Amino acid sequence: MNDQYSFRRRRPAAGAALLALACLALSPLSRAATTLPEVQVTKSPIPDYEFDSARNGKYCASCNGGMGNSLFAFTGADGKLWVGTVDFQTGAFYPPDGHGVLVDTETAPVADFGNGPEWMSGASGSRIVYTRYVTGSTHSESTAQIGMATMVNGTWTPSVLQNSLGRATPDGSKDDNDTNPRINYISADKSALFWRQMSAPGVEVTMPIADLTGGNSRRWVPGTRKIIFQGHNPSDARLVDQVYTYDTDSGAVEQLTFDAVGKYGAFMWKAPEYGNEYVFFTMADFRRKILVYRKIAGTDGVKRWTVIKTITPPTKLPYFWSPEVFTHNGRSYIFTVVSPSNQFWDKSYPTHLAISGIDPLKQNFKMLTNDTTKPRVRLDPEYFITAKGPFIYYNRLVPATTEYPDGVNDGVWYVDTGLGAPLSK
Repeated sequence: MNDQYSFRRRRPAAGAALLALACLALSPLSRAATTLPEVQVTKSPIPDYEFDSARNGKYCASCNGGMGNSLFAFTGADGKLWVGTVDFQTGAFYPPDGHGVLVDTETAPVADFGNGPEWMSGASGSRIVYTRYVTGSTHSESTAQIGMATMVNGTWTPSVLQNSLGRATPDGSKDDNDTNPRINYISADKSALFWRQMSAPGVEVTMPIADLTGGNSRRWVPGTRKIIFQGHNPSDARLVDQVYTYDTDSGAVEQLTFDAVGKYGAFMWKAPEYGNEYVFFTMADFRRKILVYRKIAGTDGVKRWTVIKTITPPTKLPYFWSPEVFTHNGRSYIFTVVSPSNQFWDKSYPTHLAISGIDPLKQNFKMLTNDTTKPRVRLDPEYFITAKGPFIYYNRLVPATTEYPDGVNDGVWYVDTGLGAPLSK
């Protein structure tokens, strides 16, 4: 799920002149670093694919009726929802175009609401949650509803959540041992937010946070019943977005940040560097910084969320987009797109990928891609920890021009982070 669902919505391209400008801006970087290898997974366009739970480096061959958990799901431009397989040993897609199993039709392509299907994990196996239109209807906000595919006797079986008409962009919780996983979603017009639990899938609960957010940035906090999101308090005259959590068990809303700098998206996770304490990160300063927060005691002895590390991008690529986090071999890593432009919707600018740890005592920011001989737009990165180690997958485009305002598909690629294979436990 993107940090901002609107990331993929179409905007006019800036044209060839901006492409030339971006290439010029990137040239100093190419002189300063050796080109890193990028591996093409497929030439086919596979928009907004999402990985099942094997992405965390734990492969389960017997899961999901013997189909395993090394899977990915996506909806094509034609509204068909597919599930493909990731070779856990090599990282290859099978089949290369992702058209392994057709799960459902009349599902919402990414361009409709800004997000594709998502996975829900739990003790009973994986589910796929997605936006689906009423069969045979005109596709619109009013005919959108929440679809869910469940593995039944070795077959993905689609269904629709009861009384979910006019709803969209679901996201499922992702705790493998959860006996009661949950789903959150929004009204298609972004006027309200909701959640349900699988022990009572027909019961919709309204989240009392619509005055804070339209739901553009929301994610489950692993190991909890909480959702972390960005929003702003309408009673605050600054109208600056901050980071909040909402607890679906207690109904409590907690504001985590309070300064005058706007925040963009947020991830919270258990950091092995700190004994699996919860930490979170967010983008700030108009996406020119990534701030990592930990709850630590001040001089008065009161614990507050405090910035422990500030990550900054290269001078020639000063903006972050689509950052995410994973943990591997006892460390946390934030990976991200870095861009020369603050116009994240404009695909005429070539972009790159980078990664950083969160240890405040280590300056370990690292470019993952830096080839400027073939200018490319790299977007929507996702991690998958294969048997060889963490790979970062992403879509690549030939940059947009006036003739091709959406760019030209260059397939799905990955780059090896070089962090090594998972340690056996």
